[in-house]
This record gives sequence, C-alpha cells and structure tokens, in this order.
Amino acid sequence: MKVQLSRLTRVCRGHTHNAFGDLVFFNGRLLVCYRQGAHHMSDNGIIVIAEIDDTGRPFRFQQLSSPGGDLRDPHFCIDNDRLYLLAHQRWLASLEAAKTFTWFSGDGLSWSSQHDPGPDNWWLWRATTHQGRHWGLAYHRPSEQLDLYAGNLRGKMHKVVSGCMSKPRHQLGYPNETDSYFNENGEMIAVARRDADTFTAQLGRSKPPYTHWQWQDLGDYIGAPSLLPLNDHMALVCGRHFTGRKLVTQLWSLNTHSGKLEKLLTLPSGGDNSYPGMIKHNGKLYIAYYSSHIDNQSRMYLAELNYEM
Repeated sequence: MKVQLSRLTRVCRGHTHNAFGDLVFFNGRLLVCYRQGAHHMSDNGIIVIAEIDDTGRPFRFQQLSSPGGDLRDPHFCIDNDRLYLLAHQRWLASLEAAKTFTWFSGDGLSWSSQHDPGPDNWWLWRATTHQGRHWGLAYHRPSEQLDLYAGNLRGKMHKVVSGCMSKPRHQLGYPNETDSYFNENGEMIAVARRDADTFTAQLGRSKPPYTHWQWQDLGDYIGAPSLLPLNDHMALVCGRHFTGRKLVTQLWSLNTHSGKLEKLLTLPSGGDNSYPGMIKHNGKLYIAYYSSHIDNQSRMYLAELNYEM
C-alpha cells in the first residue's frame, strides 16, 4: 500500500493546549473532536467539536463540558442514525476517581445532555457498534489489565469479560489504550498499547462470545492506537511511535492474520503529539491528530492523504 500526504490543515484556534482527538463523517458532516485545556494535565479540559469544510478548514465550533473535572480523550461512535461521543472525566484530587460520560446527536449539530454509562474508575478508551450493542475494552492502571464491556452508551455499559489481557494471566505489563472493530465474521480485532516491560503493542482477536482472547506481539510501541479496517485481513494503524530519538505520529499497515506491521508514513509531528482518529472519505484517507512540532504548542491538525492499495 502507498500513501502520500496531500494537505495538512490546522483545525484548532486560540493558544490553549489542543490534543487527544478523533474524526468522523456523519450526516454529511466531517467532524473533528478534541480536548482543549490550559496544558496537557490541567484540570479544566473541555471537548471541542469542529466541523470541517470541503477545503479542510474548520468553520463551526461547539463545546461540551462537565463541571468539576477534566474531560479528555473524546472519541466518536456511530450507531446507525445516531452519533455518540464518549469522553473520560478525571478529578486531580483523587487519582482513582474517574468516569466515562457520553453525549449523542442525530445530526452532528445539536447534542444531548450528559449520560453516565460507566464504567467508573476504568478508562473505556473507545467504543464500537456490533449487533445492536456498544463494545469496548477498558483499562485500569493499578490492575494492569483490560476488561471487555458491552451495553449501551446512552444507558449502561456492563463488564462481560474480566482480564482479556492482564499481567498475571499473560505476563504483559500495563495494557491500556485499545481500539477495536468487528470483522465480517463477527470476530473482534483489537490493538492495545502497553507501557511496561517491552512496551510493545499487542494484536488481539476473539470469536463470539468473546470470552477467549489470543494476543500477538507487534514488536513496536504504539501509543493511542487508532484502527481502520481495509478488508478481511488488512487494517491501518496510526499512533504514537518512538523512533529512538523522538516521538512521532506514525501510520502503519497491519496484516491482522499474520500480525505483520509495515510502516507507511510518518506524519509531520514532534514533541507532544499523536492520539489520532482515521476515516476514509471520498476516496481519500483523513487523519486528525495533534502535534507541537511547529511552535512548540500542541495543536490539532487534519491530514488529507492519497492512498493506493
């Protein structure tokens, strides 16, 4: 596969810290969401949703906030004619106090009030829709494990599998940020970041009822992985990568059958960066991510890429 960057546009405005985003095309609208705060770990984070025009530039900004804590890491989840946004809220006074909150929209313009589907104190990183339910892998740093949750982002998410990956069971330390999708056979495919021992990301797969998981070492560090399936055995992976000298936002192709990971492109990035979202739209590949490579300030960018299979 070949990819080429054709356009890079700054999405955010102002001089705050803008980071941790996602990207979706819904109801004819191209939307980028991200966290805006005073700095990387400030306690005043809010969620910004920017609509993008045909030239790749933002022209409408909306905000979602939750009093009393820091909202961060927003991600979209499409469920037929409804778009969900989930974000994690933390309180600096207690390292263990945290919640997953959600909002939903039928048009990408107006958003519902805040919902509390859970889980509490576990970080539900992303969610995906399958057979009328929402699914996602949540992590808990002290436990060093991933649990599988399913349910409804407007109602409640319930734990269906404990320890899909864990240090005691798999000898794989501190699994955390995980993206996943379901292939045409109903198999759940996941890529999980790890921040212990070898720091290498893991490719996971599980067949219904998703109680048994197989994990394969990908041999590379991938922070905040974003997955985009291309066909039955190939997917794109984008995330934070360490080159040996610096952190960059890297795009790979991944053979989900063999576990072969191939570097395709390093996006313009440096310093504090990555946490991407990806979609295919109108024959192009779009990646929203943040970086501080230009003015040492974290900014949200939208990359438009040409690709050839």
